Amino acid sequence: MPLYTYIVSYKGASRVTQGSHSNFKGFISSWCSNIPAGSLPALTPALHKELTSKAYRGEFLAIPNIKNVWGKTIEVGESEFSIIAVQTQP
Repeated sequence: MPLYTYIVSYKGASRVTQGSHSNFKGFISSWCSNIPAGSLPALTPALHKELTSKAYRGEFLAIPNIKNVWGKTIEVGESEFSIIAVQTQP
């Protein structure tokens, strides 16, 4: 299975994580469910719950002119939570 690198950011803080999956779309545990407390300071427990409830909404879109990179944003607490997925290994 390919290795994916996920870069997430929320209100000026970022976190990077990786996971091996058959595709980058359906595995929210890699970029959402397993966010350690305090790694994104503005993401309170209530906002994290909101994020996990919205994680499967919307589509990842290919980043123009870059191979194997996709992104999407989710509105959480009236701010954008952004996710970039990069296929790191085939």
